[in-house]
Amino acid sequence: MDDLRILVARLGWPSTAARWWTMQELAARLGAPVSKAATEAALLEFLGTRKLEAEVVEALVVFWMAAQAHGYEANPKLAESIPKTSILSELMLESLGLWADTPDEGLEEVPEDFEIPQDFNGVQGADLPRMFRTSMTELEAATRLPFVRQMAFEWSMNIGAYPDAPFQGDPWHFSRPLGDGFSGQISSRTALRMISAYHRTLAVAEAFWGMPADTAEDRALLALPVHPTLALLRPRRPAWFPGRTEFDGDDEAIGGAVRSLVERVQLERPGDELMAFSSPVVMSMDRCVEVSVVRWAQAAGGSVADTGLAEHLKDLRRTGELLASDFQEPLDTTTVLESPAPHEIADEESKAWPLAKPLDFNRLGYLQHDLYPGRLFLPTMPGRGQLEVMPCGGVLEVKSGSEVVADLCYWNAGWGSVRPMQFDGNCGMALVSRGTAYRTSPDEAAQEVRSFYFWRVRTLDEKSGFGGFEEKLTYGVTFV
Repeated sequence: MDDLRILVARLGWPSTAARWWTMQELAARLGAPVSKAATEAALLEFLGTRKLEAEVVEALVVFWMAAQAHGYEANPKLAESIPKTSILSELMLESLGLWADTPDEGLEEVPEDFEIPQDFNGVQGADLPRMFRTSMTELEAATRLPFVRQMAFEWSMNIGAYPDAPFQGDPWHFSRPLGDGFSGQISSRTALRMISAYHRTLAVAEAFWGMPADTAEDRALLALPVHPTLALLRPRRPAWFPGRTEFDGDDEAIGGAVRSLVERVQLERPGDELMAFSSPVVMSMDRCVEVSVVRWAQAAGGSVADTGLAEHLKDLRRTGELLASDFQEPLDTTTVLESPAPHEIADEESKAWPLAKPLDFNRLGYLQHDLYPGRLFLPTMPGRGQLEVMPCGGVLEVKSGSEVVADLCYWNAGWGSVRPMQFDGNCGMALVSRGTAYRTSPDEAAQEVRSFYFWRVRTLDEKSGFGGFEEKLTYGVTFV
């Protein structure tokens, strides 16, 4: 069997996670001396046949991954093989030490008499997220230039890329037979066409409307297929993963399951501590269970009793701000976190604060939506300045200065073409500390501080037939 040919073909699959995993496998082959030549030739041929800007970027990500993780040195033919250039593809080439062979000479401003087609509006929020349209709307409001109409014009122009199947079939084909309550893991040709229209609109703005290059690059990052820091994550399910029945039962039983989970982590990694865990633990057609556990700290003097703490904190969990991230270069694999100030993160009534929070959407990869918003918990470490998050051996390491304070791993859990709408994703993640330095901050020196785990268990039971799931949410705290 020609597995290389099959892998390259999978770059065109509508499944988002499958495309990301395929990129990783092909990048590993590019970096291996025994398979480099054949893989490079196959990918260059594939790249030369791409008809949309977004397809070109996805193919270039394979070469970029190979350079970052496996020491691959780009072939100069790579720049010559690009049929559809964009700001993002040029950034990819520059990071590989190459330059775009020829500029895009086919850019055209939207005609005055152009009318936005109905299908342009119809696919927003259905076949792809609204974020690309929202970005254009924001730019239009700020500049009074026709960004939305330009994007719609580009959308209408690239329908000819695949005249026989511009929409690549029915994205709900796999979920409809299952009934209500499911969300697809799909990024079809419709999404690729719209993202390509987004790419070309930014190129028009830079070429004709005077958009600064740094602004254009910043907006182009919204169309990244994968987050540069998360691109090299490899599925790795920990040995201490809970059993299927551990989180079934009343509050007392769930509290016991949380303690057991924490103890197994400490047994596996003496001296380290579980900071956050979020994953489905049961996935079946009639019952699904998702568990989220986050470690918190609490100072003395709060006005909320222990018995009412879970009820008080569940509203904070839903409305809490995300961790803000930054980076040095657009495709830098290191993400910088600015630790919040203690007063920004602590709840005044309970005197409690989370020791881990979800990452923001900066440089979000559209093939990695399964990780957002509830799977990427990272340390808060209030008052500790900047933290750095970087890939290392298939996991993420979090550094404070030169010290590694935590690491994050992720795994596949009940992965498929669809997932229950209520779940944060079909994957799971765990954030585990390296020692206990993550728990201390300058303001805690004179305080009496205790720790607890705030947990949520979401249970979905099928009501009947195809009527969807009945949801039950349970919250609690377990002191340690």
